[in-house]
Amino acid sequence: MKKLGKISHISNRGRVILRSDKTPGFGLAVFTEDKKRFGTVYDVFGPTKEPYISVKVYEKDPKKLEKRVGETLYISSKPIKKWGRGKRKKK
Repeated sequence: MKKLGKISHISNRGRVILRSDKTPGFGLAVFTEDKKRFGTVYDVFGPTKEPYISVKVYEKDPKKLEKRVGETLYISSKPIKKWGRGKRKKK
């Protein structure tokens, strides 16, 4: 797993905002330190060197999220499976 960044705050819509030195792809799974699925990358915004990342969280209780501010989150180091039609095979 690769380190994504530390949680800086919780947005009004209940999404976790963190600052990172990487630009992850949209929809990537985000994990906690103990390798539990935490959410998915929803949006990337801000400066290109250290962007802010918005994570859509599976947890629905915002009170539990506020306790996690400062926690480090991770993304998978495996390559992303490409979606869509595959290339046709020649006969």
